Amino acid sequence: MLVTGAVALAVILVSASAFFLARTQMRSVIDESLLERIALAPRNESASGMMRRVGPLLLTGAAGDLLRLDQYVQVVFVDGSILAPTGQNLVLPVGDHDVAIAAGSEHGIIRDVFVDGVHLRMVTGPAGDGQAVQYARPLTEIDQTLVKLALVLGLVGAFGVALAAALGMVVSRSSLAPVSALTATAEHVAETQDLEARIEIDRDDEIGRLAAAFNMMLGALQTSREQQRRLVADASHELRTPLTSLRTNIEFLAKAEEMGGDDRSALMDDMSFEMRELSSLVGEMVELATDSKSGDEPLEGVDLTETVTEVVVRARRRTGRTIEVSGNAGQIAGRPNSLQRAVSNLIDNAHKWSPPEAPVLITLSPGRVEVADSGPGIATEDLAHVFDRFYRATEARSLPGSGLGLSIVKEVVENHGGTVFAFNRDGAVVGFEIPILT
Repeated sequence: MLVTGAVALAVILVSASAFFLARTQMRSVIDESLLERIALAPRNESASGMMRRVGPLLLTGAAGDLLRLDQYVQVVFVDGSILAPTGQNLVLPVGDHDVAIAAGSEHGIIRDVFVDGVHLRMVTGPAGDGQAVQYARPLTEIDQTLVKLALVLGLVGAFGVALAAALGMVVSRSSLAPVSALTATAEHVAETQDLEARIEIDRDDEIGRLAAAFNMMLGALQTSREQQRRLVADASHELRTPLTSLRTNIEFLAKAEEMGGDDRSALMDDMSFEMRELSSLVGEMVELATDSKSGDEPLEGVDLTETVTEVVVRARRRTGRTIEVSGNAGQIAGRPNSLQRAVSNLIDNAHKWSPPEAPVLITLSPGRVEVADSGPGIATEDLAHVFDRFYRATEARSLPGSGLGLSIVKEVVENHGGTVFAFNRDGAVVGFEIPILT
């Protein structure tokens, strides 16, 4: 509609300009012709003498230089009376200006007049001796030509506007086809919750980029939903074991009225252990579900060495374990709280696998953190799965833990654009690497 309106405005302006330019040029030729007649009008000659020279309306011979066949002439006197050639059946109008010109008090004037329905262009000029001469020429032919010109311009303009409207509709529909597809897909997703729907992209302009962004958004939502479903499914499976154990112990405790003190104490210790495991599992699940990927914690410049050092100080107090740190990790763009949680989980994992008196070794290099334990290492078939949610190696079944610690590390590191790794070297080495600030 905007394109059509712009084209219509341009057509109107061009057509109007062409029309008025043609009208001006045609009337200019008429005006020049009439002014030439006035210039040839006799001076100081009686009106009757002039009319005798002019003769009948259809002149021939020498008198033709005074009056063309398509012109009218008459003389105006100061008293308003007129004298026209013999046989001229049209009387030109006389006004005060014409009388004033005959009296010599005003200069000549040229104007449009209508006489008996005939459109005339008339000029009045002084002729001396109390007389003025009027020449007029019909504009009928010019008016007819202008009407035809206006009709042609109108038809051409209307065709141009209609063509512009049709082409604008075709172009707009072609250009906005991805928007229509985007709208239909969005409505389909809203109605069916089908996050696998995608828009086919065959263009690289702004609309194509919009469609690509929409596809990326659907992909991210689909991944998030799958992760959510997997987390719920895994959580329900992992929660079943401690809850079943707790229920069994509670039921047994309720029925065992004659249980001895040692057995009761052992049962209470078992229940306390299961409660701690359950609390740890729930806490790690909450951390995983509310990871900093949500963007609540902004990125900032982080000294990774200082972050590791702070976590190590707390871990030493909590576990009593010897933890040795060497090297320098440099500066990264990160979220301090998330990074501390990731480092803490690595240390907890190494503490769980190391013998009681063995130290945990942390080696730092630019953007890289390696946490090594002195345990038996990771089985080859388990190396590819240690960062999976709820994954626990066969040897780890008897140890405390939920199987979420290293998966949280992976989530945090990937949110910082980094990678995680695990390999064996006199025990297990687990860590991550994040791009440093340059």
